[in-house]
Amino acid sequence: MKLAAFSISGVGVMARQAADLATIAEREHVQVRVAEAPRHTGLAGPLALARLPDGTEVAFLDNQLRGELVTEPADIASLGARWQSVAGEALPSRPSIALIREAVKRWT
Repeated sequence: MKLAAFSISGVGVMARQAADLATIAEREHVQVRVAEAPRHTGLAGPLALARLPDGTEVAFLDNQLRGELVTEPADIASLGARWQSVAGEALPSRPSIALIREAVKRWT
């Protein structure tokens, strides 16, 4: 699998962003998984799932106009199922980080 650099600001900016992503992905509570393109039903846009200290589960969806905090349990379950579908096709976290770091080297 090879990462492509799609960037409005240039490959240098993309390389710095990817390097930052790889660094953040190494945190214990963060999981970044690279999925092969072109299409997957779970790749409709950025998605973050979180479990708060009190056990409440929430999701955050982002698009070009605004972000949306999702709190409805049925919606969280649906988004969780989509995440599991993507995760089943994606590289595990450590190989994903390695792939991102390899791309950074190619882009710099």
